[in-house]
Amino acid sequence: MPAFFKKHLLFPGAFLLGSVLAEGAMAQNCDAICTDGETCLSAAVYPYVPDMTAFTSAICEAWQSAGNTEKLYLIADENIWDGGYSSDPVYTNGSGTQTPIDVFVYDAMYLEYWKTQTTQIPASLITDASDFVPYADAALKLSNDDMLALPMLGCTNIMFYRTGDAGMAGVTTLSDFQTVNPAGVYISPVPFGMSGAMMNMSGKTTIGVDYMIKGFLDSGSWPSMTSVDAAIIQSLAQISETASYYNALTGAVPSLPGVEDQYVRAGYFSDGYGRTSIGFSESMSQMSASTRSNLQLRAFPWTDNTSSPNMFYADVVGVNSNSPYLASTMPFVLANIMTLQATVQTAIAPSATDLSYLFPARVSILNALSSVDPLYQQMSDVLNAKTTMLVTMPTEDRDAFHSFGGTVESAVADAFSGHCDLESTVFPGSNSEAPSICTPLCANAGGWVGSWTNVSPPAWPGYSACGCNQCVSASPLPSTAEEATAMVTTGRALHRYNRN
Repeated sequence: MPAFFKKHLLFPGAFLLGSVLAEGAMAQNCDAICTDGETCLSAAVYPYVPDMTAFTSAICEAWQSAGNTEKLYLIADENIWDGGYSSDPVYTNGSGTQTPIDVFVYDAMYLEYWKTQTTQIPASLITDASDFVPYADAALKLSNDDMLALPMLGCTNIMFYRTGDAGMAGVTTLSDFQTVNPAGVYISPVPFGMSGAMMNMSGKTTIGVDYMIKGFLDSGSWPSMTSVDAAIIQSLAQISETASYYNALTGAVPSLPGVEDQYVRAGYFSDGYGRTSIGFSESMSQMSASTRSNLQLRAFPWTDNTSSPNMFYADVVGVNSNSPYLASTMPFVLANIMTLQATVQTAIAPSATDLSYLFPARVSILNALSSVDPLYQQMSDVLNAKTTMLVTMPTEDRDAFHSFGGTVESAVADAFSGHCDLESTVFPGSNSEAPSICTPLCANAGGWVGSWTNVSPPAWPGYSACGCNQCVSASPLPSTAEEATAMVTTGRALHRYNRN
């Protein structure tokens, strides 16, 4: 569940539960910061989960229920710990002292780096190690059964589509996907209706990982990071063209009321836009119950190589090599408690009506939740459909990878072939009015292609849009304009004309 696609999210029904659990956590003082001179363990949770309160409460209660009397301070602030993408596992304690975070949850895509910063977890202190999902177990377990870290959550890129869509149901390869979802179906941030793909490849880390996965699945080995492969760049550009420049490569998508921005594509899909939305399993929490009841899940095929594995991410719990408590077993016990079946299941599914649709990294949890909700059974089917492999970038240098991702991001944007909608505050009311508005608007974007709309979506709320030949902006909004909160509905009738 990589953070580079994630933001905080409260799903329906979580508010009451969250308040109850928060009271329990406060009573156990897991929100009381450590100070100099006291025995106090700190743990940083993964900050990009649907309901952080459920996680901290589940961990805090499990720590106390196990009979541990040592104070536990749980860090749930992404400004202190961002999941290991750029943060270091240290915080300023209540006495103003820079203090190591004893245990922390990180995205295993940087496993090679975190190997150098964490200490191995003894096999004797791990409960039900055989229950971990095979792809994580294989990557994290050592020959003596000690583990580099303990898996907590997982995820992969999933295609969401509607039951009865035979075309999407037949997709097994990337070529299949591109045939069913041809390039240029829409050129705006959001599709007009149930056609086109929605996916977010924007961001240096995101597109850098996508590049590496694409190259690995095509060739069987990780691409070099010293230069970019033109063939991989072109393929990523073609994938983005099944969406739009904005939707895939800039992340510029209008927000939806009650939907967290990082899951906004799932929200639009639930409202009837797009043929498919590609994202992580927890984005289903932003879909309506009726949408979820009519939903199909398949892993996104990055390649035409049908023998290639599915690539799964994992959020794992590591023990800091600089923890002052390594001479005791406390950090290792805490890491184990954080990944127990009961702890994780309570965190991701506090009740049958409060499902986050997070992908657990224990088989037992996935099996248990499959009996609660058929979507979890589909998630299990995705996991078991073929061999799976943990995504771990072949580098110990996080900064270098981020820089490399920036190179990939620029190259894919340059290779994108298609039109783009630019927004205008002046509303065309007819085909005769559109040229005088759209021609000057597109003058620095390769010229006007003849399409326009003043309907939201796909026009940004409060604006109209003109189709231009070139994509020249990270956002369709005019640089001097503010995002409107509602589409203008007075004055000239709103119509749609000449979409291409």
